Amino acid sequence: MSISLIKMTNFRNHTQTEMAFGPGVNVIWGENGSGKTSILEAIHLLSVGKSFKTNTTKEIIKDQKETTRIKGVFKTKNNKEQIITFGQTKSLKTKIKINDVLVKRKELLGKNPTVLLSPEEQGITTGSPGERRRYFDKLYSTVSSEYLNDLLIYTKTLKQRNSLLKTQPTEETINPWNIKLAEKAEKVWKTRYRFNNNFLQGLVNVSKAYNQTGVIVALKKEDIQTQKEDLLLVFKKTLTKDIQTQRTTVGPHRDILSFTLNNKPIKIYGSQGEHKIALVLIKLAEYTFIKNETGETPTLLLDDLFAKLDFARSDAVLALLEKKTQTIITNTDLVDIKKHGINLEDTNNKNFHLMRAC
Repeated sequence: MSISLIKMTNFRNHTQTEMAFGPGVNVIWGENGSGKTSILEAIHLLSVGKSFKTNTTKEIIKDQKETTRIKGVFKTKNNKEQIITFGQTKSLKTKIKINDVLVKRKELLGKNPTVLLSPEEQGITTGSPGERRRYFDKLYSTVSSEYLNDLLIYTKTLKQRNSLLKTQPTEETINPWNIKLAEKAEKVWKTRYRFNNNFLQGLVNVSKAYNQTGVIVALKKEDIQTQKEDLLLVFKKTLTKDIQTQRTTVGPHRDILSFTLNNKPIKIYGSQGEHKIALVLIKLAEYTFIKNETGETPTLLLDDLFAKLDFARSDAVLALLEKKTQTIITNTDLVDIKKHGINLEDTNNKNFHLMRAC
């Protein structure tokens, strides 16, 4: 789905802001502090139910206000409208509705997929293995409700097993939890393995199209078997260690995912410029992955793209975008936009000028 309208009330520095987007390239421009990135954040909230800028959701509420509300109108393939609203209070009560029906956050995933390219996402290449696991878990949950449900049950079972480990359990008392955890681990690993291969293929294709070499994602396992029966044996072998550390030391929650450039880990050997271009290629692969898995074309959210990359590289990135992809770009002015050949006179494209509040 593409977003056709957004209304923000008391969101960040927006008291009352409304924008009607076009199906093509939408440029939001203005000086720093005018609220450009906040609009991308609002769209992202309507897509996954979480902010990409903060884990403390009350921070999104405008100063001296008690509540915030975001409303988005989306167009389906059949040109029907779907209305999604997100409400948040300072007491941390969250309400998400789809066509006026109250839903849980997990029901929002996949409804209107977006691909975000923002400085906040750079931890995908520079951060810990946990950040990369969270990135892929969110991506795979977006395209598969089955994966999301298996992951949620696995995580809940993992917490219960870890809680038992803190009470000095015996093999007899821990075994039922081993069986439950191994069953879900096998399902999570099976789907994750398939999705990893599909994502990797898309990343290789994007890298070739961009004329960059060797940007790949690899999944490394520490000699852990992904079958239920094999994992149960591993649990028995690691029980003493698990009791000592009071946590489960093997399973999908310990997978190590790393990106490499020219067969070297980007996290260790990548320059600042290589991290930037690697993130761009990863995000374009994410776009391809979502489209291939769901048949839906996600909306691209590009936060200050031209400040990240030099002219030639940003021009090459734009050349990779499909003509029928809704794209929302933030920038400080329209000069770079026009230099890159984006025709703002096209009826499918729009631009919005934001003024910084005094």
